Amino acid sequence: MPTIVFDFDGTIADTLSVVIKIANKFADHYGYRKIPPSDIPKLREKRPSEVLKHLGISIFKLPIVVRKIRFEMNKEIAHLQPPVNIRDTLQSLSRKGCVLGILTTNSRENVTEFLKNNDLQFFDFVYSGRAVYGKSRLLKKMMKEKTIPHDDPIYVGDEIRDVEAAKKAGIRVIGVTWGYNSKAALQKFNPDYIVEKPEDLQHIILENC
Repeated sequence: MPTIVFDFDGTIADTLSVVIKIANKFADHYGYRKIPPSDIPKLREKRPSEVLKHLGISIFKLPIVVRKIRFEMNKEIAHLQPPVNIRDTLQSLSRKGCVLGILTTNSRENVTEFLKNNDLQFFDFVYSGRAVYGKSRLLKKMMKEKTIPHDDPIYVGDEIRDVEAAKKAGIRVIGVTWGYNSKAALQKFNPDYIVEKPEDLQHIILENC
């Protein structure tokens, strides 16, 4: 059975609403646009760089804004819930012998607390790191440290950048539609599979891997 590596934000934890709330909190102070609910469908079609352009966040203020949002979000992660009911799928994959992992830029402690609070303690590891040079490098670093061969893992994520990172790292990728980017947006970047329900994720992994 393969190693299944999950993105955390948007895929395992419903962080979208929290990110929007925090971003809106700092919008006036740092001089960028707030995100009204009516903008969310449109933003789910965009790459991160396009979202930043839409909001008017300057390249000079971006590191500060990102740090502020990340700091505030880390306070709330442990108390969030999954975006969909993924527990049965994770339990089934674990029982079938899949190695389950999480790749995240959040703190390992907060992610572990989130998993405990939501009764999702099926993961064999949580790998936390910085994606300063892109998510693909972090993915490769994780694979090297965990001694995961390139023909083994499947990466599961909800964003365009997840698909791009997996392809750049040379591994298979499944896009899920319940997170940051929409199905239409993910399709443009040709993940190996796209799923709309957790049970579909289970079927694809067990039937094709």
